[in-house]
Amino acid sequence: MQDKNISVLIVEDEQRVRSLLIEILSTKFKCSSVETASDAIRLMESNFFHLALVDMGLSGMSGITLCRLIFNRSPHTVVVVVSGNSDPQSIEEAMNAGAAHYISKPFDLSEVMLIVERALGRDISGVA
Repeated sequence: MQDKNISVLIVEDEQRVRSLLIEILSTKFKCSSVETASDAIRLMESNFFHLALVDMGLSGMSGITLCRLIFNRSPHTVVVVVSGNSDPQSIEEAMNAGAAHYISKPFDLSEVMLIVERALGRDISGVA
């Protein structure tokens, strides 16, 4: 299913990871990407995103803080967190900040697509 009406924001500071995520997700969705949380906030002020894929290890502002901001400013945007840290405390912290899913690095690109599709399916159907 290709739906270029569904917009995805990728917030990832690692260029290589950001490029891979854009490559896989742009086959089905309209993707935008930024390197920093502050760039994400600026972009979200003038655009609606159905889903934000947020790296936990951002510089300047943590991914957790960005998750909270997105959740408060754009409650209909589904947040999926990506992190190199997969300990239970980090996962719980992300979920408490409003993340719908948590993807651990290194990840399989097909797994990312599956999680994004599931997250968007839930949001589109209105089922939490």
